Parts: sequence; structure tokens; C-alpha cells
Amino acid sequence: MNSIRLSDLDELALTVRDRTSQSYVLEAIEAYRGGAYRSAIVSIWIAVTYDIIAKLRELASQDDESLKNVKHTISELDDAIKKEDIKALQRIEDDLLNKALNEFEFISKHEFKDMKRLKEDRNLCAHPAFVSEDVLFNPEPERVRMHIVHAVKALMQHQPIQGKAVIDRLDNDIKSPFFPSDLDTVQIYLNSKYLDHAKESLIKKIIIVLVVKILHNEDTALTISYHKKIALALKAISNRHVTIYEEQMCSKLPTLTEKLEDSKIPNIYRLLGIDSRCWKWIRKPTQIWLKKGVTHLIAQPTSREVIFTATNVEELREEILTAFNSLDQKAQINIIASSPQPEFSDRAIEIYSRSNGFRTAEHYGKTVILPMIEYFSTSNILEIIEVVKQNSQIWDAGETPSILEMLYDGTKKLLPQTKNSWQSLFDFLSPEYGWKLERSEIWENTSWKGLAKRLKSDGIVVRNIEVEKNS
Repeated sequence: MNSIRLSDLDELALTVRDRTSQSYVLEAIEAYRGGAYRSAIVSIWIAVTYDIIAKLRELASQDDESLKNVKHTISELDDAIKKEDIKALQRIEDDLLNKALNEFEFISKHEFKDMKRLKEDRNLCAHPAFVSEDVLFNPEPERVRMHIVHAVKALMQHQPIQGKAVIDRLDNDIKSPFFPSDLDTVQIYLNSKYLDHAKESLIKKIIIVLVVKILHNEDTALTISYHKKIALALKAISNRHVTIYEEQMCSKLPTLTEKLEDSKIPNIYRLLGIDSRCWKWIRKPTQIWLKKGVTHLIAQPTSREVIFTATNVEELREEILTAFNSLDQKAQINIIASSPQPEFSDRAIEIYSRSNGFRTAEHYGKTVILPMIEYFSTSNILEIIEVVKQNSQIWDAGETPSILEMLYDGTKKLLPQTKNSWQSLFDFLSPEYGWKLERSEIWENTSWKGLAKRLKSDGIVVRNIEVEKNS
């Protein structure tokens, strides 16, 4: 089979979303290659007008109140087509670019200028009677190719997304209880729905809108989970559009942070927790305020928790951990439960080890162990299992087995290094439970059944006790 190498224009044509628009683009490319440059310009203009209308029809099919202007334009177009009102159709076509810029936000101002040049050249090509009889318009091949490239890259590659409308939809998605809660799924969701075909100008707007929502804490009635979802969205955007994200943050963040009221400056800690690189993008006076602010804010229970989200910033870590260690145990538990950080691992295990009652053990398990699961290392898991074995108030508490099941599930990636320790837990528990039941499959009738099954399914031997029945 002969090997066919695609040219740049062929590859460009493959990026056009709409099949019919793509066919017009291919027609323009064929004309360009055949030297029919006027025909190529006419074809690419037809592709532009068709693509704008196709985008409008796609939007108009959505049940969205914010798209009234789109639905009105489509209704007007369909009415003119039905009545065969040529003047109305010409008027609609003549105004398409203006609407694509100002009403529908399909193109930017500089893209509008490029499209306007295409439209002017198309008029020269399609209406030779309007040109001096001594001068027939003969566009250069470079000019034709430029029109094709601009039309595809500025318009036809992209989804029909209106700037304000898409930002509102994204915000509603984030507020929804169905919005994903893990970064991998958020990336798939946002890439597919918003980012893959979004224009650079829209991505820049989204980044700044999300940053402002964090810094100004505009949705005070919403729960902390809302801000965590914004954090995930920002991380997804920074991963998908690295250069745009870094350039936007570097250029805009200094001004955004310096304009904050004093009451809003603590929100910068939250942003730093999302991306520690923000520290280098803010100016020195703000950095000084944030360092000094740790000691001041720690005395304010209503705002102290946000500080501990920024332990990932090396320049703040020492101040933040000193502030954390100065708090009483109850406050530390609240911080660990709401803002878990890797640096809290040792203290979380220490608190858990001091459980002096069944209910206390269950409470500590839920508030200082489970929130820290993603941050625990192999040595942490080994230490936790030893703590459980050494404290009867922990291992004999009713909810401890289910807490350890969640710990096991959340740290399975560490299983090659921790499996012997998990096995040792059941070796320890066996004689403690052996006297309770007169059967060999002892774990089937205890609260440890779930964890025992997990270990067995992963190939870890769980010891059973055979108790001789009384004769």
C-alpha cells in the first residue's frame, strides 16, 4: 500500500468539527491546490457562514434561557428561508460576523479582523462587476492559504461556546452534587465538555474567574466542598493547558492578590494549597504579610483552618507547623479532619494511640485517621496497625473493623510492603476472639468479617482458630 503523507492543510481540515463545514474546507483546499484562488476564497467564506449558522443551531437546540439571542437569530433565519426573502437572508449573512463577535462570542476581536478581510476578498471574488474593468482581483496563493488557516483555527475547530454562558454553566456544574470529586475524573469531564475545543481567550477567562471565586470567597453560603471542587477544576485546567495557565497566573495573580481587602487575604492560603507555585507569582509585600499572618490568624478560630491548606509551600511550612503544634488537641483534631496534610501524619497517629475508650477510639479513627488516608506512608500504616494491637480500647471498639477496612482499601497501593503487618493483626486478634465462638471460620460471625475477606481475596493468610467443643 502506498504511504500517503498528509500536508499541513489536510491535517488542519481534519480538525474541523462539523462534517459539512469540513466538506467546504476541503473544497477550498482543492481549489487552492489547483490554482483556482478566487474559488478557494468563495468556498472558505461559505464554510465560515455555514459553520456559524451550524453552531447557532446546535446552541438553539439546548434548553437554556441564556440562549434567547441565539434562538431569535435562528428563528429569523428560518423565517427568511421559508419566505424566500433574499434581502433578509443577505442582511443576516452580512451581519453574521458582527454577531459572531459581539453577541455569540465565537471569535475574538483580532479574529474578527481576519474574518472581515476574508469577507472583503470574497466580495471581490464573487462580484467582479464591482471591481474596475481594468483590474481583475487575483489573490496571491499565500493570501488564500492564510484565509483557510485563519478560518479553521479561529472558528471551525471549536465548539459553539459563549464566554459568559459557558462560565455560568461551569460554575453550575461545580456546585452540583454530581460533580466528580477526584482529579482524574474531573480532568476527563472538563476536557471533554469544556477544554478540548475551547479557545485560548475563554480558557484565560475561566482561570481568572475560578481564582477570583477562591480569593473573594463570593459563595459564602456554600460548603467547603465547593472550594475543593474549584481547586480540582483549576488543577485540571493547569494540567490540560500548562502554558496558558502559567502565563495567566504570572501576569494576573500579583494584581489580584494586592487588591484584596485585609479580610480576604487569608483566602490566598487556600489558593497556595491548590498550587504552591502561586507563591512565586505573588509579590514580596504579599509574601511578607502571609508569613506574619500565620501567627495572627491562628488566634482566630473562624479563619485559622484555611492557613493549614498551605503547608505545601516551603517558605510557609515552618511557620504553619509551629502554629499547628501550638494548638490544643481538640483544635488539632478539627484541623486534621477538615484540612488533612502529609505533615500531620505523626500527630494523627499519636492522637489515635491515646484513645482511652471505645467511643473515643471510634471518634479519633473517623477524624484523624480516615481523613489522612491519602497521605499515609508505609511506615505510617505499620505504626497504625501496631497502635491498634497495643490498645484494647481501639481493637475492641465496635466500629474499628469498618474504620480499618476503609484504611485498607485506601492504602492498597502500599500492600506489598504492609501485607505482613495486616496478617499480624489477625494473628494477634485470633486468640482474643477464639474463646467467643466454637467454630473454625471464626471471622464469619464477627465484625472483622469484611476486613478478613479483603485480606483473603488479596492472597493474605488469615488465621482461623479451631476451638474444641466441650464433650
